[in-house]
Amino acid sequence: MKLAGIKPPRHFYWRLATNCILALILLPLVLVASRSFMLDTSNLKHITTNLLPLYVWNTSILVIGTSAITLVLGVATAWFVTVYDFPFRKHFEWVLILPLAIPTFINAIAYVGLTDFAGPIRIFFRWLGTDIYLDIMNHTGAILIMSLVLYPYVYVTSRSAFLLQSSSLMEVSRSLGQSMRRTFFKVVLPLAWPAIFAGLILVIMEVLNDYGVVSYFGIPTFTVGIFRSWLALGDLSTAVFLSVIVLTFVVILLIIEFRANRKKRLTPDKAEPFFSRLKTKRKWLLFSICLLPVLAGFIIPVGQLLWWFFLAYTHDVWTSLFTLVGNTAILGISTTLIVAILSIILVYTFRLVKKKGVKKTIAKLPMLGYAMPGAVIAVGIVAFILIINPDLIYSSILALIFGYTVRFFAVGYGSIESGMEKIPSQIDDAAQSLGSNTFRNLIRVHLPVLKPVLLGALIMVFVDVAKELPITLILRPFNYETLATNAFQYAKDEMAPRSASSSLLIIFVSAIPVYYLNRILHRR
Repeated sequence: MKLAGIKPPRHFYWRLATNCILALILLPLVLVASRSFMLDTSNLKHITTNLLPLYVWNTSILVIGTSAITLVLGVATAWFVTVYDFPFRKHFEWVLILPLAIPTFINAIAYVGLTDFAGPIRIFFRWLGTDIYLDIMNHTGAILIMSLVLYPYVYVTSRSAFLLQSSSLMEVSRSLGQSMRRTFFKVVLPLAWPAIFAGLILVIMEVLNDYGVVSYFGIPTFTVGIFRSWLALGDLSTAVFLSVIVLTFVVILLIIEFRANRKKRLTPDKAEPFFSRLKTKRKWLLFSICLLPVLAGFIIPVGQLLWWFFLAYTHDVWTSLFTLVGNTAILGISTTLIVAILSIILVYTFRLVKKKGVKKTIAKLPMLGYAMPGAVIAVGIVAFILIINPDLIYSSILALIFGYTVRFFAVGYGSIESGMEKIPSQIDDAAQSLGSNTFRNLIRVHLPVLKPVLLGALIMVFVDVAKELPITLILRPFNYETLATNAFQYAKDEMAPRSASSSLLIIFVSAIPVYYLNRILHRR
């Protein structure tokens, strides 16, 4: 037998590249899970007795409180702008997404400035001849601040579900004498619940991932515990132990979401949307309700940051800002290019593979990185680097880009996958019949069609990198600052006004995906 005559299996190199990419993306998570069997038990009793109950309690309070408020805000506003006709309804469709452009820790910095002794709220009350003490640096304040930023996740998924529902269902319910309230709770909400729950899962994951708010407010959660264990104490074993607990909880959430959405699908309805007319007083009531989260979640914090910017403005601001923008741009552009190339290879390989069962299962694996908190991914990367060489410096730009790629790979992958699914498979067959190979098909046929989707995916990945805080704080090189770390550090050092320039730039860049998100919703 001549080995030279053996041909590799069909699409061998595409499959090999896909396996390598999947291994790279899943490596930090696998290492965290595997190291749970090699824990140092010397500190385990102290952790489980003294620290673990506190972390569980604080994290549970934040998750439950934020979930409840975002559920009410997101579902209510989505229902109002979808069904009722009131002043500026069309504008509220996209304005209600704007708070998502503000990172939670920046919102926290702004509100602490608003409510402290020198803030405008207490100045106003002193002008009236009295004074009040407002302490928002506690569980209640953290829940409210995170809810005001994260409710758009529930709003977007809820509104998408409401738009996909058949308007005839509501018309039939109304013709049977049911009020709009009963129609909503008995007909609309049960059908939309899988989509609403998917948005709620995203909110919970963001709460678990948050480090900026809880660290700034001094609330010990799992993320804070991971940071303290590794950065303060150098105890990788404890950091891994806490990461495994968070990892287990996230996997349980993903399983629940999968089971909830498995059998429930909504079929798009092309009929005219159902609108309910209201009296003038009720119209302005709905206007006020929809304005409140936008006012509290976007307009007021941005106004406070603008005031700080002009208050602390100096010519030196621009010099430091250029350095911060440069560092953030290097990390963002590098990560977006890597995510784009790897996502295209993965999506195209899954298109070539015809085994639907295997493809459907494996294609969901890259999504795990986005579901995991950044601190967990960072700990996995540190563990990987220390396994390769214990003397190697784990904090580097390459480690940062690796962490960002794992964390935000799903953002680019999901967008490119949805775009690839819209390209008819007959195009591939026609190209192959003309003698074109798979690589040429990808370059000449698929990539030109995917350009708009690819651009949107690149923008969203870049923005997520600019906003990311936990991974950056753990893996960044010494004295290497980005816009996010600069804003956070100034706030921690009680110099919040000097964080305004970095914060405003992050918000401006983060507002770009809101435009694309609104366009997607309008297409539906």
